Amino acid sequence: MKALLTLENFLDRILEASQESPAHQQIGKYLSCHLREASFLSAGELAKEVDVSQASVSRFCHTMGFRGFSEFIGALQNMVREEWRAPERTVYLRPSLPLDADPLLAQEIANLEGLPEILDSEAMRRLVDFVSTSERVILAGARISGTLIPYIAYCLGKIRDGVEVATPGSILWDNLAPSSMKNTVIVGWVFSRYAKGLLEWMEDAAQNGIRIAALTDRWMSPVMSFADPVLVVPVANASLFDSYAAPMFVMNYLVRQVARRLPEVGIRLEQLEARDQRMEVYWTRRPAKPRE
Repeated sequence: MKALLTLENFLDRILEASQESPAHQQIGKYLSCHLREASFLSAGELAKEVDVSQASVSRFCHTMGFRGFSEFIGALQNMVREEWRAPERTVYLRPSLPLDADPLLAQEIANLEGLPEILDSEAMRRLVDFVSTSERVILAGARISGTLIPYIAYCLGKIRDGVEVATPGSILWDNLAPSSMKNTVIVGWVFSRYAKGLLEWMEDAAQNGIRIAALTDRWMSPVMSFADPVLVVPVANASLFDSYAAPMFVMNYLVRQVARRLPEVGIRLEQLEARDQRMEVYWTRRPAKPRE
C-alpha cells in the first residue's frame, strides 16, 4: 500500500474502515481513542480488548489497505512512537514470544530488505555529493542519535579532512558562527523521539544560510521543514530502545560512496596505515620463543 504520510490520513482510513460492519465499528472506535495504547498490542490482545474475533481485526487491517496486522501495527507504531515513554517499552520484554518470532528481529529484517530502494534514491546521491564536495562536514546529533556520530565521524575522518562533530555541550555546538560556514554542510542524525535542542540548533543554522542535510526515520519527521536532502531510513522500535541496524548500514555505505569520489583516498589510507604500523597501534602476535 502507499505510505501514510500523516496521522490525519491514518485516522481517516480508520474511520472509513469502521463503516464496513458492527465489528469494524467497535475496532475503529477503540483505535480512534487509544492509538498509543493499541501500538503495544498483538492482534489477539486487540481483539480481546475490543471484544471481537481476531479474524475481525485482520479483516479491519485489510480494509484499511494493509496486507495484514503486522503491516498495520508497524505503520501505527511509526505514527505514534515519539509519544512512547521508556517504561511502556517493557512490553517488549514479554517472554511469551517464540524465538523465531521476535518482533525486533522481524523489524530489522524488514528494514534491511527495504534498503536497496533507499540507497538508489536521489536523496542518497545528493547526500554523497554534499559530503564529498563540501570543504567542511559537520555531523550533528543529540541524545541517542548522538551516539551514532562517533562511528561515522571516525570513518569519514579516515578518508577526508574537514570532518567535525557537533553534539550538545561541544565547543562547536556552543560556538557555531555562520560567517565561517562557507562551503559547509551540516548532516544531522534526527531520529525519534526527535531531540528538541537538536532540531532548534539545526533550524537556526539553516536560517543563517548553512546547508543542512539529514537522516531521519520517517516522512513525518520535523526535520523535513528545513533540511534538504533528507534521507529516510527506518529504525526498529520493538524493544526498550530503538535499534539502528539500517541507519548503521547506511552510514557505512555513505562512507564507501564518498571514498569512491575522492581520488587520493588510496594514498591517504596507505599513509595512515603506515603511521599505525610505526606506532604499533594494533595488537600483533609475538613470535613464539624457540624451545631450548
